[in-house]
Amino acid sequence: MFRLQSVIERLRSMRWCGGSLILGILLVLIGIFFPRDWYDTLPKQEDLPAPSIKGVTLFQYSIVIEGLLFIWISLKRWTLTRTSEANRLSITAVSEDDELISKQIALWLLAAITLLAFILRLVNLNLDLWLDEITPIMRYRHFSALQVVGSYLSSNNHLFNTLLLKITIAVFGEKEWSIRLPAVIFGTATIPAIYWVARIVMTRLVSLSIALLLAVSYHHIFFSQNAKGYSAYLFFSLLSSGLLVKGLQMDLVRIWIFYIITMFFNFASLLNSVFVFISHIFTSGVFLLILSQRGAFPMLLLRRLTGVFLVTGLLGFQLYSLILPQAYEVIHMVYTNLATGYRMFSWELLKEIIRGISAGFGSGILFGVLPFLIVSIVGFVALFKRQWVLIMSLTMPGIFMALYLIVKSLTFSPRHFLIILPLVIISAVNGIFIVAKFVAKPLRKNEKIFTARVGIALLLIVCIISLASLKYYYSTPKQAYRSSIKYLEAKRKPGEIVIVIHIAEAGYRYYGERLGINLNEGKDYFFVRTIESFNEVFCSHGKIGCFLVTTFPRALNINHPDLEERIKKDWTVIKTFPGTIGDGQISVWKKL
Repeated sequence: MFRLQSVIERLRSMRWCGGSLILGILLVLIGIFFPRDWYDTLPKQEDLPAPSIKGVTLFQYSIVIEGLLFIWISLKRWTLTRTSEANRLSITAVSEDDELISKQIALWLLAAITLLAFILRLVNLNLDLWLDEITPIMRYRHFSALQVVGSYLSSNNHLFNTLLLKITIAVFGEKEWSIRLPAVIFGTATIPAIYWVARIVMTRLVSLSIALLLAVSYHHIFFSQNAKGYSAYLFFSLLSSGLLVKGLQMDLVRIWIFYIITMFFNFASLLNSVFVFISHIFTSGVFLLILSQRGAFPMLLLRRLTGVFLVTGLLGFQLYSLILPQAYEVIHMVYTNLATGYRMFSWELLKEIIRGISAGFGSGILFGVLPFLIVSIVGFVALFKRQWVLIMSLTMPGIFMALYLIVKSLTFSPRHFLIILPLVIISAVNGIFIVAKFVAKPLRKNEKIFTARVGIALLLIVCIISLASLKYYYSTPKQAYRSSIKYLEAKRKPGEIVIVIHIAEAGYRYYGERLGINLNEGKDYFFVRTIESFNEVFCSHGKIGCFLVTTFPRALNINHPDLEERIKKDWTVIKTFPGTIGDGQISVWKKL
């Protein structure tokens, strides 16, 4: 029997090696003879310097390297042998005695929490789009899928989301809710995802509490209603981090395959996911180092991880290879401009962080945020001691991102560190139940049940605070383009003109078309970005009556301080339309 099994395994190995060799040769030939002429017809941003290497060349290289990798694997005759238990990650399973909720009830509660999350993310989904949601539609609405993947005209082109919103627009029409639908779906899917990740080290009750807090989180709802790739990025980052832990614990082929697929879609969702990938490599390296200090070096696990990360990295590189030269230039051109972010360790950045955090706590920032952060730190430390691989996988992406921005002298923005949100939620809930246990311990009576009751009570207080902050959010668009256009059309007398300043242009062009209002550019509406064009328009048409429209005053001040000074000197704000995007209010001005 043993001999027959050995023969079967050898035949499987030969079949695997033969298939790998054939696939490798095919990939090398495809890479060498891949056509190139079509690449030069793809749209490109004209003001960028010519790249030192074409994206299609990088794509060819990646296919050839992938082919050589398969050939090498076939010649080495590697077999998929599972590592020994001593070389796997040890995870202390939660005892069934510690569970207060059965598996069936937990699944029903998780379904209810997920439904609640979906409803909260649908509320007023049809409010106005903001600038960063509008520009990908205007740039890519008529592009083919190949042009979307092969052209990087804007840092707002989050590949997977751009492709998905093209599908939802084609099916449901170009409506705000359909444009944001992919973000809503991934935002909702993150609820069961974070429950699954939490269950690796926590009880069902605590994991459900984590899912509930994320479901009602102001900040997660905000990004789940933002037609960009952030909610998908959080979803795939959580899943891939959980799969890494499971892979190190169980070392099953299917888990590593799921990890590769999940990380690929994470790459497609947001370029920031490269720092999640780097953190996984770093964390795995630390784990290997710890194993080696215990005895023999785990060569089989090293080989497994090398293969998994090589395949994952190659797939991610192939995905972006066509646009990598453009993307590098665009990102470094955009994020060296202070209008798109803040200097590290600046007062401006601190104020923006405080503003963003306090938005989810209403006006009680000192009474709400500080205790929340203290409890989160307590929970973080406890979790790190219990399962450092998972916590390091969620912590290191932000650290690597910060180091990259500092080294490259790029601007900082809080949204770059969105991966911290699920980590804070997990840590905070764990901290809440630690505090509850601390309160219950002196009583020494039904400690487990009393801890659960206190923990749930504290959690519900945080949930209520977060839900209360949604009242303003739901009633206010991210940027109020439609209401400002309608206001101007009602206010403007025949012959009076509107001068739309700087980056308010995209929103006015888009919503003018959506509202069916003929902005009559060059006669009634003028779009200007410099002091020279402003003077020209005003001198030619301003005597008959004029309105100005501005948004993102900080960007205007940084990019065109002379134009801003002229406006503030001679004009006054007659109406301001608030927005939930920081600095995104729209102001209508009239001459003094």
